[in-house]
Amino acid sequence: MSGRIASCGIKTGCNEQIEAVIRLPEEKRSVIFGTVLDSCGNPVVDAVVKLLQVVEGLKYPYPLTHTFTDNNGQFLLGPLCPNTKYMLKIYKDNIVIRYAPLQPDCFKGKCISRQSESGHGDNSGCKPSCNSEC
Repeated sequence: MSGRIASCGIKTGCNEQIEAVIRLPEEKRSVIFGTVLDSCGNPVVDAVVKLLQVVEGLKYPYPLTHTFTDNNGQFLLGPLCPNTKYMLKIYKDNIVIRYAPLQPDCFKGKCISRQSESGHGDNSGCKPSCNSEC
């Protein structure tokens, strides 16, 4: 997943070894991890993968962010809000390769979304559809 889910500070002294154990909180947000392949099944390097949110009442999807595929044609986008319809558009050499509307499930925390009145995506639209509480 992209983004920080925990952080901590450490200050060292002289001639010290610090053995750290970090317990990460449970992560309930969604991400999109994918691979872009050409018609022969080869990975597409440096394709642009755009994440858009489909918003009712808007004529066009709302652009949120983008990334590029790596040497294996892979990409990662997130964290994503629950009960939100997303769209991916993939471009390589000005050709649209793929369109995919998406709807992730349960999460807890902030996410990539069209900004709400509070200024960020939040979990207000979460419906308990997972095994654990949202």
